[in-house]
Amino acid sequence: MSINMDNLVGAFEILLFGWPGVFLVLFILYVVSLGLLKFFPKK
Repeated sequence: MSINMDNLVGAFEILLFGWPGVFLVLFILYVVSLGLLKFFPKK
């Protein structure tokens, strides 16, 4: 089984750009949920 190194490098580039995006979206959702809890606290 031979692996094309250009494809492998491209896959790692996508991986390196994709994972920070996932964590950025999760962080934004976390901050929004904290803001909503400030505006609408539990009774």
